[in-house]
Amino acid sequence: MNRRAFLAVLPSIALAGCAAQLGLADRVEITQKYVRLHPWDDDEPIYAAVREHDTEAGPSYRDEIHEVLADSIDDGEPIAISESVADRLRGEFEAVEFRIRGCEPETGDCRRTTLVREDFNEVEVGDIADIVFRSTGAGLVSVHERYENYSDSS
Repeated sequence: MNRRAFLAVLPSIALAGCAAQLGLADRVEITQKYVRLHPWDDDEPIYAAVREHDTEAGPSYRDEIHEVLADSIDDGEPIAISESVADRLRGEFEAVEFRIRGCEPETGDCRRTTLVREDFNEVEVGDIADIVFRSTGAGLVSVHERYENYSDSS
């Protein structure tokens, strides 16, 4: 990496490491991760894939993965949505949301929010992450600590 490129990314690196310490981001445990689809006909939203973290049992899917994602997600693996699958869903549904529920480890206060697909794919239930919550959604600053045993407990 040349000097100019390094200097360009340096503020992002510094911010990611300090955002929670400066109060710009909340450090939360990702307790739930799900894809919520809104049909065109104003029916109730469809929770197509809901993955939860249990402190004793580890990560698992709450229910069966909905048929629209059944061929795209292995029920033994974390939820990750490819760009092509996201494009297909956006063509079939009025709205596609990539949602998480994060709880502050010290207080137990929990919040739900929407992430962009790339940030959604970056986190797994059980991870400790620094999240910036906004009224229009949230942004992942960094994954502080990865949940190590997800493949052992699925």
